[in-house]
Amino acid sequence: MLQAKTEDGRSITLATMSRERIIALRDAGTLFYCSVCGKQVIMKVGFKVIAHFAHKTAVDCPSQKGGEGIYHEQGKLLLYQWFKRHNMEVELESFLPEIQQRPDILVTWNNRRIAIEYQCARVSVEKIRQRNYGYLSVGITPIWIVGATLFTRYQANSFRIDQFTRQLMHQYNPRMPPVLYYFCPYTSQLAILQDIFITKSTQAIGKIYISPLNNRKFSDLFQLKSFTNAELQYLWRKEKYKFRQTQGIKPYGNELNWRRWLYSKGLHLENLPSIVHLPIASQYRMKTPLWNWQSKVCLEIIDPLPVEGVFSNAECQSLFFRQLYKPKQFPLISSQSNPVQEYLSLLEQLEVIEEVSSGMYKKRQPISFYHHIEQAVQGDEQLVKELFRQKSNIIRA
Repeated sequence: MLQAKTEDGRSITLATMSRERIIALRDAGTLFYCSVCGKQVIMKVGFKVIAHFAHKTAVDCPSQKGGEGIYHEQGKLLLYQWFKRHNMEVELESFLPEIQQRPDILVTWNNRRIAIEYQCARVSVEKIRQRNYGYLSVGITPIWIVGATLFTRYQANSFRIDQFTRQLMHQYNPRMPPVLYYFCPYTSQLAILQDIFITKSTQAIGKIYISPLNNRKFSDLFQLKSFTNAELQYLWRKEKYKFRQTQGIKPYGNELNWRRWLYSKGLHLENLPSIVHLPIASQYRMKTPLWNWQSKVCLEIIDPLPVEGVFSNAECQSLFFRQLYKPKQFPLISSQSNPVQEYLSLLEQLEVIEEVSSGMYKKRQPISFYHHIEQAVQGDEQLVKELFRQKSNIIRA
């Protein structure tokens, strides 16, 4: 732990002190106590690690659960000092007895309490949810900043995402894009990943800004921007092209099962209509990739119908009863958007279907399939251009 209390209740943070002052405290025989459990702790001061405190003997203390390494301690300290430099009301390792949780940093900003969690190790999804609900139950807003060691960037706008990092996505209100934060204590660089669209099971695109922490203000974490239509059109054209080119890659697992299902329909990947594999902002709620569930909406529900045939949103939803996470499983996301409903809205915008009453749709035109890959690639480009043709971004409508 970075902070402890003296016998008279003063909080001491060794890492912010000079070595001479630390030695003076040690020589004076000053006693220190854990601010969580009250048991005695001792100073750990060396040349290779940040000066910190540790329990004198093994105890069952919430402050020891999970463990913290040097990387985490250094990052937590730098973030704490960043808040202090901006004259913000901030507490380091403050214990909240009403929920038995100890955020790395507790900030009071505009009369709101905010728990800053600097997460450098993978933990269970359930543990993240429990901590989030704990904070929210006492009116504290949690903000997770992930250690940069967990950040994998593939290209300028492409990065790795999985079920763990999906849990750490924030959306402060439904009109704002989703965002992730990463921080590296060794370089003091803060990365803000905005307007996130999941493209594969473990991959996404987003606007990525990386800058020195000291060039940022706390309010910058909430000044978020979305892709322009032109930017998202360019990126999704690339995604569609890569999707078509996976035909020759040997599939396995769920992907193999999907390919077999497609084959049972007399189709291959290059035959699929361009309306399969469209960007969906709430894809984080789906357990299966975009092309998997969108192809099933098209081939199981819409394609068998005659033009003017009617189907319901409920029919589509029933296909994915076990594949859809509930909104409450993402307490950091304010939107209640449903990916299937988003997809039907896109198909309506593209005039494939038309809503005739609440939750009921009719088919407006036949679904077109392709005969070869070149035809599919050309059709994809035309459809993506149409998708982003309107000035209002229908992807976020």
